[in-house]
Amino acid sequence: MTEHGLTERGMADQSFAQTPERAQARAEIIACETCGNAERDATGRTRGECLLAELRAALDAVGAEGACPLEVSGVRCLWACGRSCAVALRAPSRVGYVIAGLDPTPQSAHALLEFAALYAGSESGAVPYKQWPLALKGHFLCRFPGPPSELRPARLGPGQSTNRDAGEQDLPPEAALP
Repeated sequence: MTEHGLTERGMADQSFAQTPERAQARAEIIACETCGNAERDATGRTRGECLLAELRAALDAVGAEGACPLEVSGVRCLWACGRSCAVALRAPSRVGYVIAGLDPTPQSAHALLEFAALYAGSESGAVPYKQWPLALKGHFLCRFPGPPSELRPARLGPGQSTNRDAGEQDLPPEAALP
């Protein structure tokens, strides 16, 4: 294992492995390109542009994009300016996340790819807190629902409940309800 918790051959062999029993959704990491606009590097790139470059380099290192159920893209602004750098993670039929306060480093990029692999492999997008990469703990800004028609029935009958508690194990300890 490397210092980032990856195998020597990269994450693609295990974290992104698709099996017939567990088909994975194509997840997307969307990095804010204007994050840290006031703090540009020597080449004039924003912190967000630097994180996006690190994400693309990390994805290239683990294999061709077509082999991984993951896409990396940028967006002009995620409106998380007070917590630069920020990314959104989303996939069909899953809850999404905004992860903020990240440094534009290879460590952050690898942690994001590791979490995205766990996320893509889960049925609802919920990843148990104990499996979150250490580099991301404390950086989750919010979780947002997927389209209602994909996450829960439009009408509930007697004895049915919403999926509100379905991802309870993926909550950080400070979010636990009494």
